[in-house]
Amino acid sequence: MWDCGTDGQGSGSNLDMFEAMRVACLMQGGIHENEQRLTAKDVIKMATINGAKLLGLQDKIGSIEIGKNADIILVNIKENLDNITMLPNLNKIANLVYNTSGKNVDTTIVKGNVLMENRKIQIDGIDVNEIVEKCKNIIESYKK
Repeated sequence: MWDCGTDGQGSGSNLDMFEAMRVACLMQGGIHENEQRLTAKDVIKMATINGAKLLGLQDKIGSIEIGKNADIILVNIKENLDNITMLPNLNKIANLVYNTSGKNVDTTIVKGNVLMENRKIQIDGIDVNEIVEKCKNIIESYKK
């Protein structure tokens, strides 16, 4: 349920759910001068099970349970210089909300099907370079 809230350009033009979660926490902390008002754990629930509840889909999505669609992402939280924002990783939940971006997603599984693994698209017939080139051509055509 990671896409609930990033379904259009109004969410910052980058469609990054991690950024939306981070901003939600930071705004509440700043507005109410109390960073505990909305915790990292709360915002993870907002992005998963509570997003599903809002849509009336909590029986199908929003948590990992038998009988639900298996939409899962695996996030790289390795503590090394190539992944510097993960240092130090003292609180995995807070680190996921405050220091992660879509660039840290390693694997994506939707309805049990692996769509990306080790940051490589795994969908038959999809050529990422071809799609990027087509997008560039479309953008260029609008500039004329």
